[in-house]
Amino acid sequence: MSNESPSKIPALPTKLFNKNYVLLWLGQMVSATGNSIQYIALMWWILEKFPSDQSGIVMGWMFASNMIPVAVIGPFAGVLVDRISRKAIVVLSDASRGGLILWMAYLAYTNQLTTWWIYTIAALMGAGAAFFRPSLQATIPNIVPDRHLTRANSLFQTGMQFTQIIGPAIGGILVGFFGAFFVFAVNGISFLVSAFTELFINFRQNFRKSEKIKSFLGDFKEGLKFTYSKKLIFWTMIIVSLLNFAFAPIDILIAKQVKVIYGLGALELGYVVSAFAVGMIIGAGSLSILPELKKKHNVIILNMFVAGAFFSVMGFAPSLIAFLILSLLIGISISISDVLFMVVLQRIVPDEKRGRVFSVLTTFGTVLQPISLALIGGVSAILTNKVIFLVLGIMVAVGSLFMYLVPGMKEI
Repeated sequence: MSNESPSKIPALPTKLFNKNYVLLWLGQMVSATGNSIQYIALMWWILEKFPSDQSGIVMGWMFASNMIPVAVIGPFAGVLVDRISRKAIVVLSDASRGGLILWMAYLAYTNQLTTWWIYTIAALMGAGAAFFRPSLQATIPNIVPDRHLTRANSLFQTGMQFTQIIGPAIGGILVGFFGAFFVFAVNGISFLVSAFTELFINFRQNFRKSEKIKSFLGDFKEGLKFTYSKKLIFWTMIIVSLLNFAFAPIDILIAKQVKVIYGLGALELGYVVSAFAVGMIIGAGSLSILPELKKKHNVIILNMFVAGAFFSVMGFAPSLIAFLILSLLIGISISISDVLFMVVLQRIVPDEKRGRVFSVLTTFGTVLQPISLALIGGVSAILTNKVIFLVLGIMVAVGSLFMYLVPGMKEI
């Protein structure tokens, strides 16, 4: 299996802030801002439309509808990511998702936005993300020098989380003044802007000379085989899947805590989401400034343990201020773990296999989340937020320590 000759692929840029990286970063900043604005609008629309014992169920099924396509078609999408132009996939994914959200805006404006439409659009958005995410993850190592890979990922994370600071605040204001349909329209346009900027990016993808060497199914099996052969990747993937099961309902629990427990509004919900994003920025930003760690495993594992510990006590926060502080601290810990482990994966996996491998990882990372989200609505109607936060947080804290048993973990 051979790659395209080096003469057909432009040389890797020597600077971090080259045209390709900057355009990709800016495009995702725009669409992520729109997404974070819509996030508040959609959750608050559900909280206002349904009683508290039903809103959690509706939100749970909405998030589950978004996750299921990622889990089901993710590995197959990864084969295409390695076979065809990643640029085409990224542009079409953003453009199609922009169209879907504009359709949602129209339905909201004409009072035709039902839960059925929300679930359907969420599922189609998830399908687009199943193609987009592995394409993006596989591309970053191709457009920045290896020595800047940690900084590139941390700055990308920082930029995305910055949008989570300004987006929810803007969303809370826009919902109050213009209504949900206007917020949806803004998000739809942001995706189209992102797709436009991506047209000018050189993705520097390594293509195989002949795609007849292996069948589609053969490529799919090869991605699974590679993932299984790398025990570090395989066992970490299993553990992360379980951790994501515990973390999946956090947005629903936060929304209920703000509205039902504290008796506050959409603006305060935006504050909590923003606090988490500020923490993510602090964590990722610190990695972009500090020298790269030679040994990363202790930092990755201990930060996940700390995130679980803080998660477990969120339900006991006596006030919004305490809840905001916990959200901030969880954001810092998760960001540090995520960025460092993504750098490890990008270096371990060859370019021509990244699409398949990252799709397998995404699938296993999300496969249990729809179950968690579908269950949380009914569970939250029976148990208090305190009990749910405590149980799920302990699961994360204890589960993270099992990473010390993963073969090869202590070498990274």
